[in-house]
Amino acid sequence: MTTRRRLRLAGAATALLLGACGCSISTTGPVRSGQPATGIDPGTRLYFLDQHGIRLAIRSSAQREDLQQTLNTLVAGPDQAEKRSGLYSDLPPNGHVQATVTPDTVTLRLSWSAASLSAPAVQQLVCTAEDAPTAGPSPRIAIVSSDAPSAIHQECDLHRAG
Repeated sequence: MTTRRRLRLAGAATALLLGACGCSISTTGPVRSGQPATGIDPGTRLYFLDQHGIRLAIRSSAQREDLQQTLNTLVAGPDQAEKRSGLYSDLPPNGHVQATVTPDTVTLRLSWSAASLSAPAVQQLVCTAEDAPTAGPSPRIAIVSSDAPSAIHQECDLHRAG
């Protein structure tokens, strides 16, 4: 028997063996395994600080708060559970942020001086605003205050780093 004939016989035997074995996928059909994935957690997404820097905290709820509610919640600071886990806020305790949304920009009007905010405090505001529900794609964030009447455009460092 020639080498060529042996290779043909070996190839045919292999094909026959693979055909007989199948691919080991059962024919049970679909298996129910719970609810389908739904995307973003419906809780409110807030950015606080810990010893390592800025950190996302998600407060569970049936639905996400809108942008203004989210900013109000951020300014109120971390809850007791978040504090116990080492989270804190660098935002001033008194004051508020008013959000105005246009198709491509969210403007945050601060009741306190922008110059008085640390870089981590600005990141808390910007990251929280970028993650809050708005119509369309992630907006640009502009910060306006009494000492910075011209809008200062900012990006969340966490989102930019990807």
